[in-house]
Amino acid sequence: MENKSFVFPDFKHSIVNLAATMADFLGQPVRHPILPAVAEKLKPDYKNVFYIVIDAMGAEILQKNLPADSFFRTHQVETITSVFPSTTAAATTSLTSALTPSEHGWFAWSVDFDGEVIELFRNRNFYTHEFTADRNFAKGHLSYTNFFENVKGDRAIYSCYAASLSSKIHAEHEVEYSGLAQMFRRLNHLANLPEKKFVYAYFPDLDSIMHGYGTTAPKSQRLLKMIEKKTARLAKRHPDSLFVLTADHGQVDTQGFTFICDDAEIQACLEHPLALDPRGASFKIKPDKMADFKKAFAKYEADYALYPSSELIEKGGFGDFKLHPEYKKYLGDFIAVGKDTNKMLVFAQGEQYHSNHLYHGMHTGLTAGEMLVPVIVIAGGK
Repeated sequence: MENKSFVFPDFKHSIVNLAATMADFLGQPVRHPILPAVAEKLKPDYKNVFYIVIDAMGAEILQKNLPADSFFRTHQVETITSVFPSTTAAATTSLTSALTPSEHGWFAWSVDFDGEVIELFRNRNFYTHEFTADRNFAKGHLSYTNFFENVKGDRAIYSCYAASLSSKIHAEHEVEYSGLAQMFRRLNHLANLPEKKFVYAYFPDLDSIMHGYGTTAPKSQRLLKMIEKKTARLAKRHPDSLFVLTADHGQVDTQGFTFICDDAEIQACLEHPLALDPRGASFKIKPDKMADFKKAFAKYEADYALYPSSELIEKGGFGDFKLHPEYKKYLGDFIAVGKDTNKMLVFAQGEQYHSNHLYHGMHTGLTAGEMLVPVIVIAGGK
């Protein structure tokens, strides 16, 4: 039976389509429909176009933490879906490539490469923390191109990343920052440069704070309001600029942990270790243990919906696999999706996710709080 609380990706109205809209504006070829409500605001006479991603700033995060007449909410022009799993590795890759997960293959934080579960952003084994011999392992196996790379036109292309993330070269001109205030100083500096430009900026700290304190904690609210205040101030200073803000996913408040790592029945069925993410986990099962696994997992059905991976693929949950049909192998045999009880699976003892002091907020599932994100469009000078 379909879970009524789930919001599946809509690849005509998603972060993939927002990225396609930005790519189309830059004259790049796109594989997916654009968003007309955003495209009509992307006038070529703007000197600067800023494309800003605030990690985890979902639509429900805005509703829970900001009044209806707030700057961000009054400038929100769309509510769109994330991708599944609704996690940074999959979603930010879609936001920068204009591709679905089936096309870029960055399905989640950790992906099962024939029994070795690799953290894609870190190029290391999720369970042992040993780095891969090839420090570019993930990009080598799952290659893609950012839509703002190799743009030929009258706009200079910049990207703006936290210094801790800037080892990934995303554009010819990559600008580093440390902290929110410096990010906005960097963006202000770029806006003042004489050439026309397109700037992609990514801010990760809201996600981290909500993981640590929860989605409506005072610390989370203060940071969100500071992001809003600094965005409004920057936009007012630059009437020749357009600002498009969104998120990769939202977050929900964690309500408990399922220590599946300690379930002997489940563990006996596994051919490979668990992979993907804690509210969107993949299971590779021994061929003779399929029935045993489904029976053993039934005790968790109040908190997780268990799908054959083939069913989610058939539903189009990851996009169309025409480009890379072989990418299906990374999704295992079954995928468990966290329901609106907001619990999360713990893959291994000692894993960071299960500390009550670290993870009060989480994402990666299909609930509205995780899947729906805003599109905020601000014409500078107002």
